[in-house]
Amino acid sequence: MPFSRSKTVSAGLAVPALALLFCSGCFDRAKPAEDVVARSPEEAAGLSKTVSFLDLHEYESLSAFPEGLAEFPELRRLSVRGRTAAATVPESIAEAKGLRELDLAATGVRDLPDSLASLAALRSLYLSDNGLASLPEAVCRLSGLTYLNLDRNALESLPDSVGGMASLKWVRLNGNRLEDLPASASGWKNVRRLYLRGNKLRRVPDAVLSMPSLEEIDLGDNDIDEVPDALFRLPNLTRVDLDGNARLAKLPDGIADAKALKHLFLSGCSIPEEERDRIRKALPDPVRQFIAF
Repeated sequence: MPFSRSKTVSAGLAVPALALLFCSGCFDRAKPAEDVVARSPEEAAGLSKTVSFLDLHEYESLSAFPEGLAEFPELRRLSVRGRTAAATVPESIAEAKGLRELDLAATGVRDLPDSLASLAALRSLYLSDNGLASLPEAVCRLSGLTYLNLDRNALESLPDSVGGMASLKWVRLNGNRLEDLPASASGWKNVRRLYLRGNKLRRVPDAVLSMPSLEEIDLGDNDIDEVPDALFRLPNLTRVDLDGNARLAKLPDGIADAKALKHLFLSGCSIPEEERDRIRKALPDPVRQFIAF
C-alpha cells in the first residue's frame, strides 16, 4: 500500500517512547528517545521527515503492508500487529534502513522476504500468534537482532541457522511444539532470557547448557522428568521455572552449585516432601523464601 501525500497532519504526536521493553534497551538501560507517532498512512505522509513510529495496529482500513517506507528517514518502529491485510511483507521493507523494531504479531504472516536480512539496525522482531510451522530463513540472517518473539506458533523445530544469531539476548518460544533446540543454539552466548513454556520438551535442551549469559529460563508445562547438574552451574542463572512438569520428581545434586539463583518454581511437579526438604537445605537462606512447590 503506497503512501500518498495528504494535508492531514496530527498535532501533538510527539509522545514519550515505550522504553523498548522487549529489546536491547531493557538490558542496556538506554534513555528512551521521544517517538513521533503516526497512526495512519495519512498522518505518516504529513510527518514524513520526522515520523519515527508508524503504529497501524488499530488502522482498520489497512489494505496491504505499507510500501514507500523510504519516504520516512527517521522511521525506527513499525507495527501492523493484528492486521491480516499486512501478512505479505514486500521486498521493499529493505527501504526502512533505520528500522529497529518490527511488530508482525497476529498478522498471519507465513514467510518473509530475503531483503529483511538487510535491515542491519533491526533489534526487535515480533512474530507471535502467526501459526508459523517453520522459521523464515531471513529471520536467521538478522545478525544484530537482540529480541525475538515467536510465542504461540506451530514450530516443531528451529533451523540450524539460528545459531548465527549471536546478538540475541531475549528469545520467546512459549506455546509451540518444540521437542528440542538445535545444537547450533549453543551459539546464543548472549541470551539472558529464554522462554520455552508449553512445548513438548522431554529434557532440558543441551544447547541451553552452553549459554553462559543465561539469567532466566522458563521450562514450565513441558514433559521434563530430569534436570542436568549443568543447568544449575550456569554462572548467571537467577530464575528457573520448571512448574507443570508433572513427571519431575527430583532435582540434581548440583543445585547446591547454583550460586546466583534467586527464584525456583516447581509447582505442579511430583516433588515429594523429602526431596523438597533436601532442595531447601541445598540452597542458601535468601533463596528458600522464593521456592514455589
